Amino acid sequence: MSKLLIVVGVLAVAVWWFWGRRSSRGQDDARRPPSAAPRLPQTIQACAHCGVHVPEGEAVQDEAGRTYCGDAHRRLGPRP
Repeated sequence: MSKLLIVVGVLAVAVWWFWGRRSSRGQDDARRPPSAAPRLPQTIQACAHCGVHVPEGEAVQDEAGRTYCGDAHRRLGPRP
């Protein structure tokens, strides 16, 4: 008889937990702040030294306007 009470108790807790989670989903969505606006895609530039493609925001440029993947390659200059 005690095993039956334990099984019924576990089932009752599982149903209570399941229904409680299910009904609170709408409330969680209402409390969640709106997501940030999607970022616009950046153009991709090829490094003048090694040819690696990097986003325009991360690229480094020299005086002539050539694009490099980093400061070390900018100092080395373009490959012939």
